[in-house]
Amino acid sequence: MLERSLLVVIFIFSVFFAFTVAAQVPAAAETDIFRPDKNDIFDWMNQASKMPAAQQNERVAAALKGISSSDSKTPRSDFQLCLGLAYLGNADAQRCVGYAYEKGVGIVDDMLEAHVWFDIAHGGGSAESQTDVTRVLLLLNSAYPAPTEEELEQMTKDQKEIIVQYQKEFRK
Repeated sequence: MLERSLLVVIFIFSVFFAFTVAAQVPAAAETDIFRPDKNDIFDWMNQASKMPAAQQNERVAAALKGISSSDSKTPRSDFQLCLGLAYLGNADAQRCVGYAYEKGVGIVDDMLEAHVWFDIAHGGGSAESQTDVTRVLLLLNSAYPAPTEEELEQMTKDQKEIIVQYQKEFRK
């Protein structure tokens, strides 16, 4: 009788454990591509903000090199790091996000988003971003229908407002 009860208890725990393990959501793989939502961005801002400034700069430089050459070994992680720092105001990270959108590294390719992030990076002090803005603008103008300057300026303005809003919420 005791053996039978023990077997029943073991069976119940094994079934419970199997369902618990199956219910866990795996972490995103490096090859997964999806647009981040506000919660993702706040998580990445939080992770990035915990790094010392020197480490942030070193990691952004490495990510920028990998993403701009489409040779990133960790495309999703590089994008996440750069996006978190981009929302915190790091101009090099904003440039990195522009390249990620331009080349589709760690995120779906989107030339309009690339232009917006390069423009924000240029306005934030990244002098190298001016050539990126010009290059992407030429590519956008070669497509039909090409966005107008007013549309591009509005998109950049809207994204800047989101950055400011997220920074305020993040610092609360």
